[in-house]
Amino acid sequence: MLHTILIALHAATGTIALVTGLFALLREGRLFGTYLTSLAATTAFLAAAVVAEWTALGAGARALFTAFVLLAMVMVARAVLARRMLPVGEQPPPAYVEHVGFTLVALFDAFAVITVLNAGAPIWLVVASGVLIAGAGHVVLRRAKTSVPATA
Repeated sequence: MLHTILIALHAATGTIALVTGLFALLREGRLFGTYLTSLAATTAFLAAAVVAEWTALGAGARALFTAFVLLAMVMVARAVLARRMLPVGEQPPPAYVEHVGFTLVALFDAFAVITVLNAGAPIWLVVASGVLIAGAGHVVLRRAKTSVPATA
């Protein structure tokens, strides 16, 4: 029961982070505080859910979920770095686009992979969808950064 509640909170705050992160990226840093707070909250809820189920997890699942928590912590760190360069009425610097974009790609990828997994797809398709989305996200970020003027 506790695990289910924590996962629901993790998903809800992850959704908020994704939506407000898009605003922070596309609208001159608007809603950045909400984005960062919800990203930190989704990380905390994920870590708490993993701890709540730790004894029920096998060694492989423990390693995988530990890696997910570490990735989430990297995402929060990247958002903190982005906060230092919030755009105000101007084009965001390329590093800001890179930091916020990385977290958005990771969030979107996670939602897509969970959707494919919950649809009952074979594991190879789950993995392939995650890799393809991450790759596509990288291409989009690369193009977004090159469209930002060098003087920004």
